[in-house]
Amino acid sequence: MAHVHAPGLVLHMYPEELLKHGAGHTVEPEDAVSAQHYFVCLSSDAKEGLWVPLFQAPGKDLKMISESAKSGHARWTRGPSYYDLEQLWRIPHKAAQRGAAAAMDQSLTKSPNTVALTALPQREEFPSATAFRPAAR
Repeated sequence: MAHVHAPGLVLHMYPEELLKHGAGHTVEPEDAVSAQHYFVCLSSDAKEGLWVPLFQAPGKDLKMISESAKSGHARWTRGPSYYDLEQLWRIPHKAAQRGAAAAMDQSLTKSPNTVALTALPQREEFPSATAFRPAAR
């Protein structure tokens, strides 16, 4: 399950595993997702990516990604997804690989889970780089 971490890639990941391997986020620790979640990559460089956790149900202040903008495994593509403009994660690539393995991500290299780039949230919508909290140990 080696994926190229690029904008639009969606992985099912386990947040505890991400934090164990150096990930950080922009919310209070008690507000960060803790159960397995789908995350979509907003941007990526040689070492890490910026990822947003996705939710299955609408909620206060959550923005929607429509079902039509999703492709990949049937478990991922069924129904819309929602994201929180306050919660952005900085995840090293190795942590993403380990988090996806721990959550038994079902996307495939040849047919990855994705969000169409036209439906991808814009980086500018989220908190700045100074808002990241170090990983809690």
